[in-house]
Parts: sequence; structure tokens; C-alpha cells
Amino acid sequence: MAGPKYYPILKWKKGEQDAVRYLDGADQALMLPILEVIGKPDVDLRAALGPQLDRGHADQFPFGIDGRNLWPAGLAFKPLLKLCAGLQKDGYLTYPVINVPDLIANLGNLAPLKDFEIVILRLRLQLLPLAAALQVVKDVRKAVGRKVHLHVIYDFGPIGDAPEPALRGFVEPFVRDTLAGGDATYVAMAGGSFPMTLTGIPVGAQNKLRRKEWHVWQDLRAQPGCADVRFGDFTVTNPEPLEIEDPTAMNPSAAIRYALDGEWWLIRGKGVKTAGAGGFSQYNTLCKLLVASPLYAGAGFSYGDGRYSFYAQPGQTQTGNLTTWRRDAANHHLVQTARRLDQLI
Repeated sequence: MAGPKYYPILKWKKGEQDAVRYLDGADQALMLPILEVIGKPDVDLRAALGPQLDRGHADQFPFGIDGRNLWPAGLAFKPLLKLCAGLQKDGYLTYPVINVPDLIANLGNLAPLKDFEIVILRLRLQLLPLAAALQVVKDVRKAVGRKVHLHVIYDFGPIGDAPEPALRGFVEPFVRDTLAGGDATYVAMAGGSFPMTLTGIPVGAQNKLRRKEWHVWQDLRAQPGCADVRFGDFTVTNPEPLEIEDPTAMNPSAAIRYALDGEWWLIRGKGVKTAGAGGFSQYNTLCKLLVASPLYAGAGFSYGDGRYSFYAQPGQTQTGNLTTWRRDAANHHLVQTARRLDQLI
């Protein structure tokens, strides 16, 4: 099937930027990443994003820019379109991600969207009833005409403890009716079930966490009229931002978040500040456990997998840090998910 198969939603910090940087072109061609850009919405934002987009090869592959963290809800529409247009002039394939509050605030003037080859609607399922969602898609299509590729992502956000059958039943009419309506070029379901923190997860290599969004998506695409639904997730992080009052008081655990087909394998050490635990060097031991397992995809599978092998070598004293650990986990997750989707869709 043509078009993106995977819409990873990335917080776009340094770890995520480098996770995308080290993707092979064939893997990156399967996805359209959604970047939740952080920064100050001032005149320097366009210039500040340039080096980040260079790392992600945004001169060769398309990216969606989500301004929800840059401007107040309902006020991102005009500055976001200006930012994306400016980045396109700089040579980047950047396209606007429009959220529900900005749609509602600008339903009377959606015509500026027609200047973009791609427009992405990210519709939180909890914020719009079905009839309103279908009408929004129809209104945007009318405003942009038929030449624009309209991507509609129905986003659960954090999935939490909701049972998978209920989630599938909730999203099914949105996906089915949007596909049937013919106004969207592509339709995707997204969500994130990775926990906010690792608190309560035991130390060791026996932890498996169910990728609920993956199972909901597989169940969804088996329903009548939903076979062409695409997939989105938040890789190895929770969709919601973690509010930290005092970062210096944190004691993050050494951990590997390893994506499998339908699960994350979480290999967890102790806090890096915990006395006698081994600090950051715990990570080398965790990597040895990973690469010795039949679940390990192999050093050549992805850049992240190559780094796991590197840290597992005998006598290795380099440990990496929280940013590189996130880079390698996200990179493996992106590759594992994109290749699996390429087999299924």
C-alpha cells in the first residue's frame, strides 16, 4: 500500500532526534514522524530547528510539526503555518499538524492549509464526538481541495488501564466512517501505553509490558471497513509530559526499553545514584543480558542494537547516559515497528 505506514509521535528531545538520525533510508521511508517541538516561539525558532531537522534528514523525508508545546491551545494555527512554510523555504519537508483546539478556532478560515502538499489532522478521540470529527475532516478537505494529501490521526493519547476491546470499539466507527467518506488520504490510529515512570517495576530482566496500542490496532484493522488503517505510537515513552519540580532530586534507573512484537522487554537496574548499585556502569551488565538472549534482534538490526552490542563487550568501560539510552531504545523501536508494519500492511 502506498503512503506512510507508521506515524511515530516524538517528543523531539536530543535522544529522539538522534534516534531518527540513525535510521536507514528504507526504514525512514515507511514513516511520517510527528514532532512535538519544544522551544520558545520567538523569531529564533526557525533557525533553532534547522540543525535538529538536519539530524533527522528532513531534507529527504517528510515530518509533521506539532506546535502544541509552543503556543497556547487554539492559537497555534497561524504561527505554525508560518513556521512550516519558513522551514520549507530552508529546504525541509515540514508540514503542519493541526490539533482540535486550533481547528475549532479556525473553522472559518482553513484556506491557508491549501498551500501545503501535506496536512495532518491529529484528533484526540476524547475531544470530538464522531459526527463532529467527520465534519471536521470534510471541512478541511473542502478548504484544501483534492490535491492536498490529508492525513487523519485518531489519537488516544495515554491509553492507561482501559481494556483493549473497549478501546477498539470506541475508535472503530471513527476510522471506518472516515475511510468510507473518502475525504482523508490516509487514516491512522495512535496511542501510548508505556508507563509514565518505571516506579514499581522490579529490578531484573523478567519484565514484559504489553504494547496495548499495537494489539488494539491489529484488532481494529481486522474489522469491516478498517483494513487500511495505519499505526502511530509514542515509541518508548508515555504521551504525557513528566512534570519534574527538582531534576537534581531524581534517581533514574539504568534500564533498557526493548520493543518486541506486541511487548516491551524492560531490563531494569537500580537508580544510578543508589549507593553500591554501580551507577551508570549497570547499563553494561543490562546490555550483556540483552545480547545473550534469543529475543535480541542482533547488532546489525538497527543502530540502537549495534550500540547494545558495543556496551556489552568484555571490558567495556563506556556506559552512555540517559540521552543515549533513550536514543538507542527509540531507534530500535522505530525500526522494529516500521519493518513489522511493512510486513502487515
